[in-house]
Amino acid sequence: MSNLKKNYLYQATYQLLLIIVPLVTTPYLSRVLGASQVGVYSYTYSIANYFVMFATLGMSTYGVREIAACGDDRKSRSMVFWEMYAVQALVSVVCIAAYVVYSFTNPKGGFVVAAVWGMWVVSALLDVSWMFFGVEEFKVPTIRSIATRLLSVVMIFGFVRGPEDLCVYCAAIAGSFLANQVLLWPFVRRYVDFVIPKPKATLRHLVPNLRLFIPVIAISFYVTLDKVMLGAIAGMAQAGYFEYSEKLSRMPMALVTAVGTVMLPRMTVELNSGNRKKALSLLEGSIWAMLMMAFAMMFGIIGIAREFAPVFLGSEFASCDVIMCVLALIIPIVSTTNVLGRQYLLPTGRDTLFTLSVCVGALVNVCLNLALIPVAGAMGAAVSTVCAESSVLVVQVILTYRELPLRLYVKNAVPFAICGILMAVIIRFASVPFTAIWGIGALTLALEVCVGIALYAALVAGWCLATRNEHFLPFVNGMASKFRSK
Repeated sequence: MSNLKKNYLYQATYQLLLIIVPLVTTPYLSRVLGASQVGVYSYTYSIANYFVMFATLGMSTYGVREIAACGDDRKSRSMVFWEMYAVQALVSVVCIAAYVVYSFTNPKGGFVVAAVWGMWVVSALLDVSWMFFGVEEFKVPTIRSIATRLLSVVMIFGFVRGPEDLCVYCAAIAGSFLANQVLLWPFVRRYVDFVIPKPKATLRHLVPNLRLFIPVIAISFYVTLDKVMLGAIAGMAQAGYFEYSEKLSRMPMALVTAVGTVMLPRMTVELNSGNRKKALSLLEGSIWAMLMMAFAMMFGIIGIAREFAPVFLGSEFASCDVIMCVLALIIPIVSTTNVLGRQYLLPTGRDTLFTLSVCVGALVNVCLNLALIPVAGAMGAAVSTVCAESSVLVVQVILTYRELPLRLYVKNAVPFAICGILMAVIIRFASVPFTAIWGIGALTLALEVCVGIALYAALVAGWCLATRNEHFLPFVNGMASKFRSK
């Protein structure tokens, strides 16, 4: 199996866990904590997230790209790593000090909860996952992330018993972040040697790092800031409704965005080697696979949302069904911008253009949030998010339409959209007899999910086989040969 496939498998496994864990914990937490406490969690988490983002700057992109550009040159990689980490450490210490001050200002979510999230902020100082991704080593960070995530699940079910245990819940999440970073450090010496970085060489990484930090902050405006605004403007209950609606709508995207995480270092290597043709071929296969999954997830959520919200979250969150349907629209949009932005613009060094696209999205989101949240609460934030993500896509299409075969990408995606629409319509028709016989419950929801998966898989497989799709058939043949060999 190629490294690219192995790396995607590791990332997909972890991202799949990120989907499964909320599916297991969310029904429990929504009933045990309630909407208001979930809102406090969302609000304080979002605040801490901003300190973490400032501490790591744009290292999740810049660090991966710079390490990947070193290739197999260990000496160069070691020097670059310690230079960049010195910048991260300096900024992280400042952010940790600022967070300590913030925690003592008696924030809206409470001092104790804010202090617990401090573990997450401290973890930013130790975060070197970008180095592992840069050398295309996904096994080590993935295994440790899985272990710490499972440990947090044990803590949640073992110690979170009521609304008064919100701090325990926050500690389980923040503690897993900190443990994950600590466990990575023993493996750093496999890939780099210790080098004392020179101040001048270190500072050369600051400006380009800051340049890539701008899109991180801009993206946070329509991923994180809306929750802060909801808590401050519309109240913690509305923040709670939006928190779970967005979480459930974004969960499926974990598998999709795993492709982008794996593709960034590989695209950087291919383009730096002058293999543009191979890079574009990888890009075409990437967007084909991502949109195939994205349309299944979007229309799947739309199809089951009416039963999913009350069954999964409880009656207090029943109104989340419509919010989920609106937020599901962003799945194919974000999948496409992931390809155009993170897999093409960034590896080709167009940081400024990428930043421009996400800044437009941030501006759209903030303006619409200010207009819609006071009158529509969580639904207003959902509409703002969809419009923001759409504006990012429009800008990136304008920036890349002369360089990439966008019409081919759209042509390849149309059958998936049609299959998704058919799936959603049939799920809704099937829900009528299911509900009449078993009512709105877990069995009805499970049957709807099974019908949707089976139908979409059959429609897509039938279409790809009938048209002898160049991306689908190699996958099927590869799986068949492995089965025969076994």
